Amino acid sequence: MSLSSSSPFKVATVPLSSLRGNASQNVANVSARLADAALQGISLVVFPEFSLVGYGDTLNFRRRELVTLAEPLDGRSIDKVANAVERTGVAAGVGFIERAPDGRLFNSYVVCMPGGVRCCHRKLQTAEHPGIECGEQYTVLDTKWGVRIGILIGADNYLIENVRMTALMGATLLVAPHRTYGSDSDGESSLQRLSTGQRARPHATERTASDGEADWLRRSLIARASDNGMFVVVSNGSDTGSHQHGTIIDPGGRVLAEHGPSSSPMVFAEVNPGLIAGSVGQQCLTARRSDNNGPSVRSVLPRGNAFAERSGTPSRGAIALSFAQVSRIRQI
Repeated sequence: MSLSSSSPFKVATVPLSSLRGNASQNVANVSARLADAALQGISLVVFPEFSLVGYGDTLNFRRRELVTLAEPLDGRSIDKVANAVERTGVAAGVGFIERAPDGRLFNSYVVCMPGGVRCCHRKLQTAEHPGIECGEQYTVLDTKWGVRIGILIGADNYLIENVRMTALMGATLLVAPHRTYGSDSDGESSLQRLSTGQRARPHATERTASDGEADWLRRSLIARASDNGMFVVVSNGSDTGSHQHGTIIDPGGRVLAEHGPSSSPMVFAEVNPGLIAGSVGQQCLTARRSDNNGPSVRSVLPRGNAFAERSGTPSRGAIALSFAQVSRIRQI
């Protein structure tokens, strides 16, 4: 099915305020939202990172506490979400701590589709706890709606190259669950750590009213949607019961729907796959050189002095950093 011939469908974002450590109640809340979504003809609902766990910043947890919160991909909570998806016909994306068959722990996000398909992404940029390991691959999922879903969790979305690589794998709708761990002394929401020794945030004295971190994330993902010609669905939960938000962005970087002070718990918008192919971002992706990485790779390869080789002139210790041959066309 081509993008231009695919029918529009509805997606929703629910920045659910989860209960800490109460997976059963969190699953029940997810199921209730899916039932509401079905009544409104919504096809996909995106919940936040760690939405079934409730916790976000687990840096001070002992590993055994994380193991207690963790579940396998075919565990009880995900099974219940998948059952709710089957009952309602509405796909759902939820976040949890995954316990892999070999015992390793991951910050994971699974999209459950009607029909039993489960697509799980393991967070790449993980700094929540030394016991939670980083994922090792990008994740995309084909759908019947004519879009390919890509998943990036939390700080995965901070790095431009992660979104671009997901787009190069064909993703045209990015599911971007996030979680705000807390706020700073000014009450502003803070971004996630990119490493255990760093928090990606400006110094308090450098902040202005227009460059808060939540606003930075919003503007960044608007840019990524435009850069890559993709829809982006953001669902941001919070440990503190504040700073939640959700945004749905189209391939041109336009905000289609967004939570406001008086918004309902669920906001939704129509996704029209026909907008993707004609977007500037998709046209740029299509026009990329097939050897696009070639120039950068060649520039770092060890080799002799290119200037001396091309000109036949001894270098005498000088190193040419670049060389260009220019020709002039004279009009008569």
